[in-house]
Amino acid sequence: MHSDIAPVSARYFPAEGSVRARAATLTLAEQIGTLRLSVDGESAARDIAVSELHASERFATATRTVHLANGDMLEVDDSAQLSRLLTAAGKPDALVTRWQHSLRMVAFSLIASLVIGVAAYLWGLPVAADVLARRVPDSWSKALDRAVIAQLTTQGSLEASRLDAETQARLRARFQQIAASAAGSPVLDIRFQRIGNMANAFALPGGTIVFLDGIVNMAPDDAALAGVFAHELGHVQHRHGLRRLIRTAAVSAVAAWYFGDFTSLANAAIIMSQLSYSRDFETEADDEAIAGMRANGVDPRSIAELFRRMRDRGPFGDDEPKDKSTGDTDPKSANKTKRSGPLFSIPEFLSTHPDIERRIERFEKAR
Repeated sequence: MHSDIAPVSARYFPAEGSVRARAATLTLAEQIGTLRLSVDGESAARDIAVSELHASERFATATRTVHLANGDMLEVDDSAQLSRLLTAAGKPDALVTRWQHSLRMVAFSLIASLVIGVAAYLWGLPVAADVLARRVPDSWSKALDRAVIAQLTTQGSLEASRLDAETQARLRARFQQIAASAAGSPVLDIRFQRIGNMANAFALPGGTIVFLDGIVNMAPDDAALAGVFAHELGHVQHRHGLRRLIRTAAVSAVAAWYFGDFTSLANAAIIMSQLSYSRDFETEADDEAIAGMRANGVDPRSIAELFRRMRDRGPFGDDEPKDKSTGDTDPKSANKTKRSGPLFSIPEFLSTHPDIERRIERFEKAR
């Protein structure tokens, strides 16, 4: 029985006496669950129950030790053959050890880890972030808003608006009208500020919505700005700021753990992970903009014209305000805007926003 299991050569170290190793051999004994130990210089072989010995974990090339119940020790260089002998005697390697030495199980584990990781990233992380974002107290969100505004102001980025009081009052009244028509609209803090002549607007997690002078001056009319406000309101309603913050923190922690430090590869993973999230949030906010404009009788094509101007002029426009009516610009005349020249466009998968041409087309069709 088990005659095909080759003997295992070993070096024998007695618990007491000489520290010099003696050659030894391990073979299967006739009794099940027993190994036979033959040591040079000893007249008789010993039968040892496998339950009374302890073999170190198997590695590919490392020498293994076998400790006997009486304190004697064996060193074995042929790790794989020792595993085969122990298995035949009824003491196989631990399950995890067998998996480590099985190419099939290693491949399966890698694939399973990849699938679990992707699933956690695509579904687990967003769900967890959304749950946490809903549990963040409003007072914390508003405190975060104040900290962001204070920091931008202190570093000199955010300046007082140059828009006249009448323009600010008119726009604020229109924005509040849109907010009042939105279900579950939070308490908002609508601000007009200036960062050079940058044309932009942004929403902070606690309900602060900031319109920069540049976007007010660039907009064809108040209707386009109403669409921008509805878009930013969508960010606040869906807590996009907090959700993105929590997701970024989670991805950063995982990247730091996996890569050991914030290497360039870890940073790239963090940045790339947020691009898709940002595009999804922007698309969701565009949905809210279209719904809000329709609910308030505003033609969505007006914001399409604003996007054309932003596309053609870039993120900066004229710093001086231009005369424009408080009514909606004729969408037909809006199509006459000409491009100032060819502009470089990054691929959509590398952008934090959906492709601007698609956004223009979408708002044009959303009448």
